[in-house]
Amino acid sequence: MDQGLSREELVRIWAHEALRLFGDRLVKDSEKKWCEDKVDETARKWFGGVDHDKALARPLFYSSWMTKDTRQVSRDELKEFLSARLRVFYEEELDVPLVVFDEVLDHILRIDRVLRQPMGHCLLVGDSGAGKTVLSKFVSWMNGLSIFQIKAHSRYGIDDFNEDLR
Repeated sequence: MDQGLSREELVRIWAHEALRLFGDRLVKDSEKKWCEDKVDETARKWFGGVDHDKALARPLFYSSWMTKDTRQVSRDELKEFLSARLRVFYEEELDVPLVVFDEVLDHILRIDRVLRQPMGHCLLVGDSGAGKTVLSKFVSWMNGLSIFQIKAHSRYGIDDFNEDLR
């Protein structure tokens, strides 16, 4: 195979891409579970001669922060790296502590993936205080990007929005 990938690694990358393409758009846990099951079912059906248990083992974390190329990273390796970078981020940018757990790792990688795409954008929806802003600022800081945040108020209108876009 090209790039020296094993069959399992190729299926793993395929599953990762499928979950990013479809699963990241889903909200309900039942929908996400259904998507994961469909990806696994499709892989088992169409990719023969593969150790499917190894290829489809979760979590599927890929990152380019630790090397120049995007590669698979373990949960512990990623958690250790991000914890170290978060300490520096706290000192330089914000004085807001953030606990790194598996769901945070997923969100950080998801935001990173979107922001690395040309014209990448995303809408983060959730409860106030859940960490959306801090995670976005952290990932932007990690990638050397600057942030602009709209300051909406009771009289904020379309003219204000257009001005903010400039």
